[in-house]
Amino acid sequence: MLFQPLNRLIELAAEKAFIRSFQSFKSKNKWLGFGRMQWNEKNNIIWTTKYRKNISLEDQPDFFATEIWAPDWNQVCQTGMPPNIFIKLYNYSNTEGVREGLIIALPQRLYKANREIVDDVITKLNLNIPNSKVYETKRGWWGRVAVRNNVEDMNVQEIQEIVNSNK
Repeated sequence: MLFQPLNRLIELAAEKAFIRSFQSFKSKNKWLGFGRMQWNEKNNIIWTTKYRKNISLEDQPDFFATEIWAPDWNQVCQTGMPPNIFIKLYNYSNTEGVREGLIIALPQRLYKANREIVDDVITKLNLNIPNSKVYETKRGWWGRVAVRNNVEDMNVQEIQEIVNSNK
């Protein structure tokens, strides 16, 4: 449902995209391992099903977030350059306000050069995700505070602020 539209966005980046997923079992205090996952349909099936097969609903792992980076997060950390595509599917189930959502971040130059594709993808995602709403903001990768606050580190309060400013 989400793979095809997101794939159209990811194809806009010159670099290969990679997936990071943050999931854990309630009784464990560590992230579940998925290995290095390049963006493709097979790896999307892996992160969505690997630890969910043949176990009861109450034993399912908790999902916190999955990120897609192009280039991958290691290169971003090593070079200090923001990615060309960053997508984060998040679940903040223990918070008030915005609990789950999809963040799509890309440089303005990439958006301007591909406006029709990006807008079409956003429209399709909005139609495919029940009860979803689209909010947008312009923001630097590092945020607006002296302490580093990269897009991938956006907390629920900052996301709620974006939602409130778009009403």
